[in-house]
Amino acid sequence: MILAEKPDMGRNIAEALGVAKSNRGYIGLKNGDVVTWAIGHIIRLKKPDTYPQYKDWRIDSLPVIPEPMMSEVDPAKKDQFQVIKDLLAKADSCVIATDPGREGEHIGRTIIEACGYKGKLLRLWIDDLTPATIRTGFQQLKDGADTFFLAESAKVRAYADYWMGFTATRFFTLAAQEVTNEKTVLSAGRVQTPTLRIVYDRELAIENFTAQPFFTLMIELVAKTGSYKAQWFKQFDDRMVYRFDTKEEAETIRKKIAGQTGTVTRYEEKQVKRHAPQLLHSTSIKTAARKELGFSIDKTVKVLQSVYDKGFITYPRTSSRHLSENAADKLAADLTTIREASSYKNLFPDNIRSLKGKSRFVDNKKAAEHHAIVPTGQNPSGLSDDEQKLYALILRYTLAAHHPEGLDKEIMAVTTVARETFYTKAVHVLEEGWRKILKPEIEEKEQEDEQPRSVAKMPQLRQGDQADVQKSDTLTGKTSAPKRLADDELEKAMEHAGRIVEDTAEDDDVLQLLKEKGIGTPATRTAIIQELANREYIEIKKNLVYLTDKGRNFMQMVYRHPLASIELTGEFEKKLAEVANGKRSAASTLDEFKKFIHDMLDTKDELQQHIRERLQGKPLFINIEEVGTCPKCGKPIVERKEFYGCSGYKDGCKVTIPKEFLKVKLSAKYARALLDGKEVLIQNVPGQYAPYNLFVKWVEGKLQTRKPSTDDLSLGNCPHCQKPVMERENFYGCTGYQGGCKFTLPKQYLGKVISAAQIRKLLKNGKTDVIKGLTGKQRTFDSALGYDKNERRLTFVK
Repeated sequence: MILAEKPDMGRNIAEALGVAKSNRGYIGLKNGDVVTWAIGHIIRLKKPDTYPQYKDWRIDSLPVIPEPMMSEVDPAKKDQFQVIKDLLAKADSCVIATDPGREGEHIGRTIIEACGYKGKLLRLWIDDLTPATIRTGFQQLKDGADTFFLAESAKVRAYADYWMGFTATRFFTLAAQEVTNEKTVLSAGRVQTPTLRIVYDRELAIENFTAQPFFTLMIELVAKTGSYKAQWFKQFDDRMVYRFDTKEEAETIRKKIAGQTGTVTRYEEKQVKRHAPQLLHSTSIKTAARKELGFSIDKTVKVLQSVYDKGFITYPRTSSRHLSENAADKLAADLTTIREASSYKNLFPDNIRSLKGKSRFVDNKKAAEHHAIVPTGQNPSGLSDDEQKLYALILRYTLAAHHPEGLDKEIMAVTTVARETFYTKAVHVLEEGWRKILKPEIEEKEQEDEQPRSVAKMPQLRQGDQADVQKSDTLTGKTSAPKRLADDELEKAMEHAGRIVEDTAEDDDVLQLLKEKGIGTPATRTAIIQELANREYIEIKKNLVYLTDKGRNFMQMVYRHPLASIELTGEFEKKLAEVANGKRSAASTLDEFKKFIHDMLDTKDELQQHIRERLQGKPLFINIEEVGTCPKCGKPIVERKEFYGCSGYKDGCKVTIPKEFLKVKLSAKYARALLDGKEVLIQNVPGQYAPYNLFVKWVEGKLQTRKPSTDDLSLGNCPHCQKPVMERENFYGCTGYQGGCKFTLPKQYLGKVISAAQIRKLLKNGKTDVIKGLTGKQRTFDSALGYDKNERRLTFVK
């Protein structure tokens, strides 16, 4: 019996090995074997409240460490479990063919253990689901003993996270409730809580940042061969300073060099190779998908898994950006195979050669377990629009590595005027190379002391040339606050957690592990970030991460607690890695985790003291959003479960606005506008025959309505007949259609939704704002949109 992780994976394996007959829950093969599948985690650990001693949340029942640990079949998946159990009862051997990693191993082993199977165990370990790879994998099956220690590590991880998560959540919640009387749950976990600490630290850095002014001095010089711009700088050993703290310093030098003649004291021209970005892995693909496709990390994970399950890309939950030498050879062969029939044939280079020998992309040691995400030897079919976009992104990164390197000419000059030095740099593209098909990745630097930006053009100069100062300007700027993290950048911070603790970590081995592996795994990081959002510790708006009041107060409560420590999580990961390598026993490691959890309970008094210090008469752990000011008593109107109400209700104020009106939800944004006395339009109110729109206004404690007129709904005048243009269900159209006007504009264009606000700008100003991520046949680009009256179509506008 062959056990896959999911149905799609099972079907791919069966088709590669030869299908004889499909049955309910399994597929018979021509050689007499059978392929079946899990549906993710069919077996799960029983929740604490199923144990009598943990049914009630009480401090004296902690820690939550059941003896023995009991598991159960997910009721929604019991039929498939029974199929697996019946097949295993007849099998003389079992191949674990779940995802090749710690979590996949855990899923496979727990199911087999729950079925009571004691027979021969084998392991399929492959990086993609193409027929050739599957068949090769079955010719090279590992003995089940080869992954025994990985299975032990997976079990230790599952048990330790269960004990820590449930114990810490109940402990922090009950400790807080004793002081605040708030009923909210304070979720905590081994990786979840240090991740929240990363968000908290960044939020404080943003809030506590004070912008500092700085000044730069720019001059324009005229030489015999032409004019060029330069920026003042001064060299201090290995550091270049190009800013002044005060305007007076800049002005002093500006006056000093006014009207002077300078000398080119240094001039260099060199050719610089531009290497293609590294291949994609679990974290970098989320960043690329956010920037180029606008995907959230959660969406990227789901779409990526689906494309993998369909067999068109290699294993997606990889931490490596490299290929092994064998994988590099196979990739070159696969790309050659798919090129002729590929929808993206124009992106392929003329010659496809193995990347072997290029250490930027190929390293056997760095691709030991799983290699980078690349396409397989099958051209995709049956993909959704989002799946197609993500596949194309992976293909472009892969093909960029196979294109020639880019080549630029860098020109640098230092001009000395009155003993002051001025810097000029220009870059000219000589050969685009891989940049024909992929935008260069921009290195995002946090530090302020970057070199001046390149100038657009520069004349031919030589060392010793004279140049006159024609013009000079003192420019003012301000230092920038730390950036707010995007969701993928938070995941990247988890992956590179070693950088955060580099100056404080005491154990060099732990620091090295945190640098290499980070906290969490490629398979779990996205889910952890989503859990922080579900628990209302953070909010993710337009892919940016914001700390909530609940998250802030919880982190202030536990900031110094061991569970919030990145280093401690690194120590745990080190132990798990040692179990996986057979260097540490699973039993002794579990004993260490138990001791840590028992020690956690001794911190109750300290935690409660932190809470008392922050109590100021308002909730600490319940997120309450202020949506406006009460027009009756002047106190904040806050969001409740069923309505928006005055926070002065205990003093008798009963002002409320419903969250739902005529079966339409009123968001906090609508409530805020109503409180400001504005009239708002609510759309798609359910009607007897069809949905309709209404204007709503809040007057003297009641919502008043009126039906909108054509002028109310108009987005602007039709460019052909000047009648109002209105939003329809699937397009924007002229109201003069009954008189023969056929003017319409689409709601979706080149993969992007065109909002009513953008259409209003187009009709008023002749163009929209710049819309990012428009997807053409060969590339993704940004552009404003205009309208060509003669051609009756949208156009691209600068």
